[in-house]
Amino acid sequence: MSLTNACWDTHDFKVRMLDWSAARGSRLAFTCRYCGRRFCQFTLLSQAAWAVDGDGKALESAVSTRWLGEACPHLFNLKDDEDRKQLRKT
Repeated sequence: MSLTNACWDTHDFKVRMLDWSAARGSRLAFTCRYCGRRFCQFTLLSQAAWAVDGDGKALESAVSTRWLGEACPHLFNLKDDEDRKQLRKT
């Protein structure tokens, strides 16, 4: 098991399907009941999950990498609120 998977497993996610495409599969939204961190992931691509803000907009890659590499903090924190303002440039 990789470190990312071990960290991913520390969250208590509620999962919902946002949309679907033939090329990428379902886009799933994961929201942790403990810390409130949100992620998205496609089911058919070998792409890792990425962090999103409350509106589902992708956060900077550095935020995604950090959040995916950290175990669930089990509480909401102010640093995460600052991270959610760092949107990925498209």
